Amino acid sequence: MRGNIRDVIGRFFYLIPDFPTQAQIEVTNRCNLTCTMCPRDHFNLPKEDMSDEVFKKIVSRLKGVTQLTLTGWGEPLCHPRIFEMISYCKAQGYQVKLTTNGTLLTSAMRQKVIASGLDEISISLESIRQVSEMGHSTRDVLSHVEGLMQERQKGVPAVTLQSTLHRGKGEDIYEIILCGKKLGVDRINLGRLDVRLNGNLKRPSAQEERTILHEADRLSRELGIRVDSIQYALFHGLERATYKILKSSLHCFGKYCLRLYDYVYITQKAEVTPCCGMPRYGVGNLFQKELQEIWRGGDFKHFREHHSRICGRCDLWKTRYVEVGE
Repeated sequence: MRGNIRDVIGRFFYLIPDFPTQAQIEVTNRCNLTCTMCPRDHFNLPKEDMSDEVFKKIVSRLKGVTQLTLTGWGEPLCHPRIFEMISYCKAQGYQVKLTTNGTLLTSAMRQKVIASGLDEISISLESIRQVSEMGHSTRDVLSHVEGLMQERQKGVPAVTLQSTLHRGKGEDIYEIILCGKKLGVDRINLGRLDVRLNGNLKRPSAQEERTILHEADRLSRELGIRVDSIQYALFHGLERATYKILKSSLHCFGKYCLRLYDYVYITQKAEVTPCCGMPRYGVGNLFQKELQEIWRGGDFKHFREHHSRICGRCDLWKTRYVEVGE
């Protein structure tokens, strides 16, 4: 997540911009893994790829957007034309990101990633142990990350290791930060675990979360590696300091979901939804309405005003911690 002082202040006072600046496009819901922490099967989504025709038509209607994430509820590297999609978006002037499980980032795949002009790649990693409890071998993933760091040109794509907070797994987070520093990645991103659809998953208590994020921030400063978390700190330099101060002094604003500030999720049917966590909650279709009309429309406004009721006990993009049952 990038930002400036105006953006940081805007988020906490919930000053919604004229356009969303970020759009996530559901290019595929197929995946090569079945990770236990992933809620994709609970969404009952068709495991299909987006066609070129639909993709290009969607991209042509994203006025105001500057950053595209080409990742649905699947592994984007499973899409047979993902690199053509990236190159197409780059040619249109967009910043382009992917989120991947990293298992398919072989040497040949990494060369395609680099050649496509991709700006940023986030690689999901829950542990640096050989086999993660969450679903896949991390040995290959770490090898692929190391290869990408050696092969990329002039720091492109930027590389983020992305992880979620699990109960009793603070040491895993610290090890990931140390590993990220050793590999030379650009950023570590930490998020809350979504347990609403899987009662077997356990996330930290509010106190344990604070302890983990405090130690992660300490390691960040000690090692000189950026570690982000919506609940603790984002950005870098003056923007980061401002965010931390506002987060503390304006904690009452933690009721707001920061996901809704400048972001939309777009399905394979061109439906615009407010969040990837609600991939079938449509507020308008891009083939029927302009994006700004949807963004400022009554359905989206209703969602923003009532999201706490609509989304249930979700606090993944809030600063305030919501107690979720055992």
